[in-house]
Amino acid sequence: MNDFSGVIARLKDQPEIRIVLFGASNTDRYMPGIHWGDVLHLGLRYKYGKPLWVINSGSNGNNTREALARFDRDVKSFSPDIVIVTLGGNDCDTRPEKFVPLQEYRNNLREIADRIHSVNGIAVFQTYYRMDIAAMEAERASGFLRNMDIIREEAENNNWPLVDQMKLFDQLDEDEFRYKYMLNPMHVNENGNILIGLELLRHLDCNMDKVPHQERLLPVIKRHQELVSAME
Repeated sequence: MNDFSGVIARLKDQPEIRIVLFGASNTDRYMPGIHWGDVLHLGLRYKYGKPLWVINSGSNGNNTREALARFDRDVKSFSPDIVIVTLGGNDCDTRPEKFVPLQEYRNNLREIADRIHSVNGIAVFQTYYRMDIAAMEAERASGFLRNMDIIREEAENNNWPLVDQMKLFDQLDEDEFRYKYMLNPMHVNENGNILIGLELLRHLDCNMDKVPHQERLLPVIKRHQELVSAME
């Protein structure tokens, strides 16, 4: 697990916390129901007991180039303490107007991190959960996997806190992944959102099974615990 001590210290020490979620459709509220930002928000409020805002600045279909173009309005303007960045699934879109070459993608991640740090925020990066690679166009699928490797490399090289959601989702067997956690080949359903939120909370030293919650979260909480045990 990457070093999250600085993020946890900020959560503990500051009297109020503002978190911005910065990404594409994985971050945007793609469907009704529990979103991973809801799980994150409730878990942190319960753990730290202070005013805490989670602002969703996801925009469906964004690549890193488009995300950078709206950074000042959708991130900087909120003076965030923490920004959770989940980008890369659209940079490998093969359409010429959407495709972002690998080196530009790498540079854009660095630029996003630099801009977050310049406003005194902490950048937390995530890989995507996982996609149904077999159901995707082959060139986009291979580009997606390369982009996730680039996120891991850049996080390691730059000491960015990283939540490798894909590593967690890879523990699911194929049918469970496809039919219990995915809405379509590129987007999670409500259960998938809950799983993402739980994995984020684990990195932030917050145990969701201690938080009052709806009964329908219980099966996913139990499954998350099993998946984490399998990785250790």
